[in-house]
Amino acid sequence: MNRTIADNNDNGVRQRILVVDDSVSVRYALEKHLTEAGFDVSLAEDGAEALAKAVEGEFDLVITDVDMPRMDGFELCRRLKEEFKTSAIPIIILSTRESDERVEQGFRVGADAYLAKGDDIRESIERIKDIIRARNFLTGSKVLVVDDSSSIRLFLRVGLTENGFAVRTATNGREALEMLPEFRPDLIITDLMMPEMDGFALCRELKRTEFASVPVIVMSTMGDKGIMRRLMREGAASFLIKPFSVAQLSVVIEEIFSSNFRLLLEEKERLEMEQRLTLAAIASLVQALEARDSLTRGHSERVALVAVGIGQEMGFNPAELDRLLLIGRLHDLGKIGVRDDVLLKKDSLTNTEYEHVKAHSNVVADILRPITSLHDILEVTTSHHERWDGKGYPDGLAGEAIPLRARIISVADVFEAVTSERPYRDSMPRAVAVDIIRDERGKQLCPTCVDAFLRWYDRTGGVIELPEDYRQR
Repeated sequence: MNRTIADNNDNGVRQRILVVDDSVSVRYALEKHLTEAGFDVSLAEDGAEALAKAVEGEFDLVITDVDMPRMDGFELCRRLKEEFKTSAIPIIILSTRESDERVEQGFRVGADAYLAKGDDIRESIERIKDIIRARNFLTGSKVLVVDDSSSIRLFLRVGLTENGFAVRTATNGREALEMLPEFRPDLIITDLMMPEMDGFALCRELKRTEFASVPVIVMSTMGDKGIMRRLMREGAASFLIKPFSVAQLSVVIEEIFSSNFRLLLEEKERLEMEQRLTLAAIASLVQALEARDSLTRGHSERVALVAVGIGQEMGFNPAELDRLLLIGRLHDLGKIGVRDDVLLKKDSLTNTEYEHVKAHSNVVADILRPITSLHDILEVTTSHHERWDGKGYPDGLAGEAIPLRARIISVADVFEAVTSERPYRDSMPRAVAVDIIRDERGKQLCPTCVDAFLRWYDRTGGVIELPEDYRQR
């Protein structure tokens, strides 16, 4: 299933919206705001003109007024849902009248949402984007149809396939359960009364599997409320009385998936907020680490900036550069676990002290391992002391077994360390650092990353700052 939750232009394709209103000013205002939001907009003055355009063209959404000459918005909505080509297009009813009766009438004829004229246009735009995202969320969904009637299975397979679903069928609940691991459906539509395993039993069994969260729609010729309540207790998401049309089924599916989409969107936003807070807390740890020693203050930031320069030379895209910048800033987080008497020592380290320093990779692993979304950072923070020749730590990885971004950080780390003052020595000229990096090519450092570093150095003179074109993004 297509689980992408994205804005309008993620795939380079602009969604097309048909705006229908007999008011010139309303049409103009909607066209202006929707175009600025990234949509392609077509206009119609009434329902009759809109119906003709919708049947002839391709649209992702229709926004229609209610009170119009020749054909009003309710009739347009009904006709669009009757036409095979336009039946799946989501429709927003737009009106100045907000009585419950008119809203309900719009939903009865197939409208997906209702917006009142005069509402904040920015909120309306977000609602429009939401509806289109939910529609995209539906596309390509996998549906498992379970019914002992071959005619019902054929009817639903053809109808749902024409509506963009990927459909498999089973003759009873037992067969459906056997198909789950391979097909992994996003929705199950099952008959109630079937041989071998009926709909009740299927719902119960699903609760015991990894597919317990998959929504189930139960079909039956019986409309008994007691049966419906029992099905809901068994885990069914909805209930349909036979006979029904594919259009009616599609409405139920859209309601279920739109609800799931909203939950996923909210969960995504929650996780992103948690990650931002986590990263802020970790960044504070890095600042606390560097505050222990004025000579190394800003080390992680400078390493990150050099790494971005190397990444640019290697063709990283903007998102990859963003992540590399973050990884560079956090690469030495594990040193928070190194004792001050070792970290700030001016003389050579003893073997015991060196082993203590090497353990900082494990410290950062303990901090980041519980946070799944930061595992790509974890692999770099734990591997940037590995060597191309396999003589590094903590795991003795060699060559391309070392993550690419860890190899980049290693080169940037050497350059920054050599050119900065340390407790045990003064800073060295940039040219000396470059010579050291050249000498370590193929030994301590990855040849590809060294070559990219040298291109960056030739271009910038080794001035450590965020590249101009990257700052302007």
